[in-house]
Amino acid sequence: MVQRIVLAIAWTLGTSILLWAGSQTIPAGTILNCKLSQPLSTELNSVGQEFTAVVSEPLILNGVQVIPYGATISGRISELRTPGRFFGRSAMVLTPQTLRLPAGPTYPLNAVLFTAYGAPKARVVDTEGTLQGPSGRWGQIKEVGLGMGGGGFLGALIGGAHGAILGLAIGGAAGLVDRIRHGVPNLSLPAGTELKFQLSMPLTISTSRVTEYNLSSVKP
Repeated sequence: MVQRIVLAIAWTLGTSILLWAGSQTIPAGTILNCKLSQPLSTELNSVGQEFTAVVSEPLILNGVQVIPYGATISGRISELRTPGRFFGRSAMVLTPQTLRLPAGPTYPLNAVLFTAYGAPKARVVDTEGTLQGPSGRWGQIKEVGLGMGGGGFLGALIGGAHGAILGLAIGGAAGLVDRIRHGVPNLSLPAGTELKFQLSMPLTISTSRVTEYNLSSVKP
């Protein structure tokens, strides 16, 4: 009989956590780790469009799981800059607005993007959380250089030194035209991009009622 009672208690503790009355205040500067739910890009998206990200690591504060795995961060694209044909980088600012816990409560959220992983050649460049896309400069130099080299080689085969000079000019021009045609790459964030948002203001999570978090939904 005693063994059955012990097993029942262990099963209950293994399936849920009960957070009793009170609240937890998460200090400014705390990092929230999450993953982008949908792909975003400076080519296809625009300012004002919504984005969502799912918390990928639970936040533990004072020994209590305050923000569980699976909580949802929602926000909007507050700034977006597309690249030029030849110069300039693409950029995007993701501004989180709310945090929704799996149990239902939603809280206003003030945070900025601290860093991102998984987006090709993208990086956060300032304290406002501006995410900047890849530069086209190396691609421009490489393509023009390859065009000049190829044109010079063919020119030398056909017309000697004079042909080489002419080939360099023609090949370089061809590479430059091709680069302008393709333009500078856009910033692209695939679904699943790892985002780290840093709280810019404290966030108080209320536990004024008993809230049950099923541990089967918590990432091990």
